[in-house]
Amino acid sequence: MEEVKENIIKIALNQFNQIGIRNVSIDDVCAELRISKKTFYQYFKKKEDLIDSVIEYERTQQMQKVQKTIKDKNAIEVFVFMIKEMKKSTECKPFMFWHDLKKYYPALFQKYDQVKKDAIRQAFEQNITQGIQEGYYRTNLDIELLSYFHSIQIKNTFETMMHESPKKYTLKRLTDFFIDMIIHLIANEKGLKFISENLSDKK
Repeated sequence: MEEVKENIIKIALNQFNQIGIRNVSIDDVCAELRISKKTFYQYFKKKEDLIDSVIEYERTQQMQKVQKTIKDKNAIEVFVFMIKEMKKSTECKPFMFWHDLKKYYPALFQKYDQVKKDAIRQAFEQNITQGIQEGYYRTNLDIELLSYFHSIQIKNTFETMMHESPKKYTLKRLTDFFIDMIIHLIANEKGLKFISENLSDKK
């Protein structure tokens, strides 16, 4: 990526996260970088193209970070890491950014909402396959169906329990609950032993 283009994306990302998409203009981005609008339009035809690039840039950065982190972990460790990363994402997600995206750029919101759903499903599918190969997960699992089930469950049930339950549960309690519930559904005896010896609250 060209340096100027990447700098535009980074500045826009920072501004969007701080005050929302709607409150940031192309002029604001250009002023921060001390570039002309003519230079800006060499890389982005309109603000929507910039927003698209910002989301894709952040998503790529996060994916690269995740891949480095899970490189030498087994399937159970990766699974726990994934769920906890989703928890962090829920805690840190800039509210105004996604609120503005949904309200003012619904096509982009729908695009990346689907990208997120697909990424979660694929991550679960890869994790289940890895766990079976390593001997930690049951061999009779329907990988495709289970992956889809988990992606829907994480998205819908988790958010419903978080925001719509009469009793307000902490994010940590919900995260620990989902980890415990799902991992005990898919792990075999070897996997459960690994959990007991390495991932219990006492460790």
